[in-house]
Amino acid sequence: MKLYKQLLLAGAGVLLSCTSLVSAEKSAKSVIDNAYRYMGGIDRYAFDATVSDTDPQEGKTYTHHVSVKVDRPDKLRVDTVGDIKNRSVYINNGLFTLIDHKYKYYGQMKVPKTIDGALDFIFRQYGIAAPLASLIYSDMDKRTKFSKGTYFGTAKVGGVACDYVAFRNKDGEVHIWIATGDKPLVKAYTIIDTHIEGKPRKNTSVQWHINPKISGKDFIFSAPKGASKISIEPAS
Repeated sequence: MKLYKQLLLAGAGVLLSCTSLVSAEKSAKSVIDNAYRYMGGIDRYAFDATVSDTDPQEGKTYTHHVSVKVDRPDKLRVDTVGDIKNRSVYINNGLFTLIDHKYKYYGQMKVPKTIDGALDFIFRQYGIAAPLASLIYSDMDKRTKFSKGTYFGTAKVGGVACDYVAFRNKDGEVHIWIATGDKPLVKAYTIIDTHIEGKPRKNTSVQWHINPKISGKDFIFSAPKGASKISIEPAS
């Protein structure tokens, strides 16, 4: 049996730029670049995300809860539980592991040792889009290609004052809320596909843990009893 696109991490796909909306005093690009530089400079952190995908054509919303642990430069763990997915991903010093808890299948392969390199390899080989990866890369400020955007001022998200910015390109829009102050963390974002009827959207809210209790054991995979190992092959 082959494991194709059941890789969890969802694209470094914060959408590209260009909007005709009226901009405020701050630059949307400077706000997002500042956030990415701050997040990329944290060596160890964790966050919990709630991700809701709305499909207007099916009239359904699928929700997943994602727990992420990062220990730079080479350790990452992502656990996802929800309506469709129940799986975990480990990256540990060049070893990638994916397990589907529902079906008790897991696969492993060698990847570049750093988190950034491993994610690049996985996304390239398997054609995956993973917006949450934008909160994991250490150099996301250099990866984004925003040229224009809109700054809408501040808004409260979960009681936290946030800068609200938005970007648009030919594929859709992304709206991002980033905490103001000296810890500019992404608190929420919405991705809208404007090319599909009904404009399906992905809404994500994020709760950060900057000083989490993380140990090396969190990144070591141990196959549960009854689990079967299968191959991981590139998508055709």
